[in-house]
Amino acid sequence: MAGNSMAEEQFRAIFGGNDDKSIPERLKEMPNEKLIKSFYFIQSIPEATQIRVLQDILKSAQNSEFGRKMGFSDIKTVDDFRNKVPISDYSQIEEELTPLKAGQGDIFFDGPTASFVATSGSTGVPKLIPESKNGECVKGLVSQIRAILLLMMAPEVMAPGKKVLAIVNPSEYGKTDGGIPIGSASGQAAKDMPVEMLKKMVLPPAMMIAKGLSNETTDYLTIRYALAEKNLVGVVCSNIAHFNILLKKMNAQADDLLEDIREGQISSKISIDAVLREKLVSELLPNPERAAELETILKNKKTLDVAMIWPEFAVVSCWMSASAAKIVTDIKKHLPQSVKFLEWGYGASEGKFNIPDKAQDPAGLLALFGYFFEFLPVGEVTSQTLLAHELKKGGYYELIITSYSGLYRYNMKDIVRVTEMNNQIPRLVFVCKESEKLELDRLSLRVFEIDGAIETISNYLNQEIRFYQILLDRENKKLIFILEPYSERFDSEVFRLNLEKHLFKLKPSYQRLRESCHLRGVEVIMVSDGYRDSLFSRSIMPGKNVNQTKLKTIVTEYPDRNSIAGWAKEGEK
Repeated sequence: MAGNSMAEEQFRAIFGGNDDKSIPERLKEMPNEKLIKSFYFIQSIPEATQIRVLQDILKSAQNSEFGRKMGFSDIKTVDDFRNKVPISDYSQIEEELTPLKAGQGDIFFDGPTASFVATSGSTGVPKLIPESKNGECVKGLVSQIRAILLLMMAPEVMAPGKKVLAIVNPSEYGKTDGGIPIGSASGQAAKDMPVEMLKKMVLPPAMMIAKGLSNETTDYLTIRYALAEKNLVGVVCSNIAHFNILLKKMNAQADDLLEDIREGQISSKISIDAVLREKLVSELLPNPERAAELETILKNKKTLDVAMIWPEFAVVSCWMSASAAKIVTDIKKHLPQSVKFLEWGYGASEGKFNIPDKAQDPAGLLALFGYFFEFLPVGEVTSQTLLAHELKKGGYYELIITSYSGLYRYNMKDIVRVTEMNNQIPRLVFVCKESEKLELDRLSLRVFEIDGAIETISNYLNQEIRFYQILLDRENKKLIFILEPYSERFDSEVFRLNLEKHLFKLKPSYQRLRESCHLRGVEVIMVSDGYRDSLFSRSIMPGKNVNQTKLKTIVTEYPDRNSIAGWAKEGEK
């Protein structure tokens, strides 16, 4: 009885009450301990939670233009919602965002637009996603819960005197014509960090909020501050490739960096606004002891090795799924084995969708309190969506969200996989974009299938791959696998033959295309060491950095000739 009473009290605290507050607003008022208890309580009742969240979202938008048009006030059930509101995507709402950008309110949700979040999108075309006050609150809550759980999994971060390097993007890029702020998803995450975490940051606030810094300047300053701090215990970033590149730049620019640390300065070679330079330098102190220590390490080790320069380095929080998984594997080779890797969390400009709570695990629990989730099974011809509690372990699904920020049955065009299903509670991980697939006649190869093939052959041959891409050369009728191996002794021809056999078993349609001569045998191009990192530098879009850059797995162009170290073709040795 006592247990039921406590559960009812928790339920009322989150979903009940006679006030006009939304569910995220009630959660935001809770102290950290109560918030975490409420989060796990919500996880235990996914179906009931999602119904309440949907009702709350519709209530918060029923007086908007879209809400009145769709009759939100008359929707009582999930089926009502599915029947009245069609599945949509960005192309269907883009034109209607113009009045929001100008400052007009009450269009997709009640009240004004609080901000816009900028994204490059999977096509590289910039998009602006509107955010309501409640939507900002949800994202802030997800960031808050993620940070609390991160600290629970890695308590060493909060030890006295320890510092953390957070590699983030600007929280605000500018404003729309209507004066509404435009920011980045990761920049907002940094802004939402708990005060205790912000105090741990190794980078000064003046640099973190600075606008207009070039990538080269930002990278140099990031390394300069991190290198000067011996008590660095961890790094937090979305794309760990950025940290990997910073480590390489650190060694390439060691002389200038050590001189700056010794003298308490910022090199004159670095282009930086005079006012900002004066502000940053005024807070720096000469540190000849640290410089001498680093010089000794460099002299003895021939490199600024992480374990030596930061002896207590223990935690990395970053993306660990999809294409980032191989980058994590790569950087682990350069870090002490004791370092814990914690998933940054799956999200996008449209929202933050899961909350990781296990070390070394890229999956997480759904943010059931902030979005109404629907799922379309991949590979099945159906328009009927499933709800969170109806998913199956090992299943692949397209994610469809309804948010407090005016996205209704919005297809993220993301594919997620359910790694666990425990008492109707799913844990899921981002796999790839729905568009990431190769198609020819009846052959369809999704990125996760290609990744599985590469992994299978790599393990079988004990030939580890650092990075791969694939292209379909339609003119010459062949699949090209572009591989960056760890070892120069990599045997491209043996790998090619095994890939061919694997594809025959994996896809009967591939075998038919081969036997009918619609496709020639697969080819394997081995690229030289450092190819992946060079692509990051070449792929950065204007105004972006490595932290915001994702490399494509499916490409349309061959590597440049200077990068090709070997090429295995059918009939050639």
